[in-house]
Amino acid sequence: MNKSEKELEDHILLKREAMIKSGLSNGLLHTETLKLSHELDQLICESQKRKLEHS
Repeated sequence: MNKSEKELEDHILLKREAMIKSGLSNGLLHTETLKLSHELDQLICESQKRKLEHS
């Protein structure tokens, strides 16, 4: 795993933690939680895309 892949994985973990915290404090359907969920989805898609390109 190169540096950019590691950074992306770290970003995914941080975004996931932020989404969970928002969901617990604001609710699952709160605008902030949904925004974080969408951002997390985009990061995961980017990670999967990179892994497919390097396989």
